[in-house]
Amino acid sequence: MRRTTTRATAVVATVLATGLLTGCAEELPTPKPEAPVAAAVVTQSQEREILDKVAGVVGEVTKAKDAEKLEPRLSGPALDIRETQLKVADARGDTEPLTDLTMEMQQVILPSDQEWPRSSFAITVQPKDLTTPVLMSFDQATARDQYKLWGWVRLLPGVTMPQFAEAELGSPAVPPDDESLKVTPTDAIKQYASALTVDKDSKYADSFADDDLRQFFRDYGKLQVDAINKEECRGAFKVEYEPTKDPVKAVRTADGGALVMAAMISQETITAREEGCEIGPPTKTTQALWGDTDVTNVVEVNYKDMVAMYVPPKDSDDEISLVGYEHVPSSVSNG
Repeated sequence: MRRTTTRATAVVATVLATGLLTGCAEELPTPKPEAPVAAAVVTQSQEREILDKVAGVVGEVTKAKDAEKLEPRLSGPALDIRETQLKVADARGDTEPLTDLTMEMQQVILPSDQEWPRSSFAITVQPKDLTTPVLMSFDQATARDQYKLWGWVRLLPGVTMPQFAEAELGSPAVPPDDESLKVTPTDAIKQYASALTVDKDSKYADSFADDDLRQFFRDYGKLQVDAINKEECRGAFKVEYEPTKDPVKAVRTADGGALVMAAMISQETITAREEGCEIGPPTKTTQALWGDTDVTNVVEVNYKDMVAMYVPPKDSDDEISLVGYEHVPSSVSNG
């Protein structure tokens, strides 16, 4: 991942006026107003303190396996997904399902908005057990609330992140219905859900650059179907995505676009369509969640997801592009 930043420049238009006092020929000097100074409403040292406190809670819960202790420092999709990961880890008997949320950061994107809620973003250095860094979003609901981890995604291998203002200047939030972009942040998530569900058959498919998540489902679906067809059971695979009711988070990029993060849910269905054929859960995690459920000809796996994407400004020729995602199984059934 290439890290780049761009310094934002504040431009102030001033109107110079001259005037003569009645009865005086001397021109009076006109004071020039001082240019406002753009600045983030959270300093880098304050952000570091926030990160340390959140990391402390995450680490304590990981050791104690007490998900209730997450609430003081996690909220929204992050709380939901971490609780799910802890449940899956307990069912498996190991910590492999837990995303490494070590908060050693290589870049922070701080808020410049005076109002609440406020959101900041940060990109970790590459954790030892992951192939890519993690992009995190933090939220402060009101002036009296603590900053909490709101969501995260694992960045795609080799992704080039958009540029942002320098951290000390801050970056403004983008409203979910902002129309300065190719599509609003809310519509970008809805349209991407369509592209994930029906791939190239979606009417929005051409608006998005092809990405690793859609390719994953193509490859994974083919793998499952081929395995079922070896038993001459006429395999079928489908996936369905939809956004959750959680708010969409978006922050302005240096080029006038936006980095958008949102929560989604998904379901994959694997079916053996030939009568008399039975299939079970295909992975170690889904087997752990399956328990002693009876085997049938259908396996349905429900997931909790986070996605982050770059949405270009309206006049750009660029496509909307995924920069990262998290895809966490939450339950398995026999249909």
